[in-house]
Amino acid sequence: MPTLDISCDDLVVADPAYVAERLGSDTLWREWWPDLTLTPSERRGAEGVRWAVTGAAIGTAEWWLEPVRDGVVVHWYLRVDPARPVRGRALERLKERYVAAYREHLWRFKDEAEAGRAAGERRTSSDPAIVSVEDPETDTETRPAKR
Repeated sequence: MPTLDISCDDLVVADPAYVAERLGSDTLWREWWPDLTLTPSERRGAEGVRWAVTGAAIGTAEWWLEPVRDGVVVHWYLRVDPARPVRGRALERLKERYVAAYREHLWRFKDEAEAGRAAGERRTSSDPAIVSVEDPETDTETRPAKR
């Protein structure tokens, strides 16, 4: 088991093809972690990329997309061992640094991709994202039947 086993999941309300295209750039991810060398080991198109990781840490990384309502959840994993021994609080700081870099960059991308859409609004040109509806007779929420 790797010393650092990190996963993050973030919803991006945007066209899945657009998200996959933008996140498919190796240059993008290398900018996010300049101390890591990411070598693609499996390109899965709109479903993501897996990398072999070397440099400051050794292991694997990947992202993949899960379509959800009118957007996608970006799943990101980093499973590595630091190239030099790191323990205790220093290991926690290293983990926090990788997560902070990911979140800073992904949330900046999310802001760009969702520009002009107010929170809770569906994405333009997408089907409505119905989660639940109110039943006026019972004044309770019910889930619509699956199709």
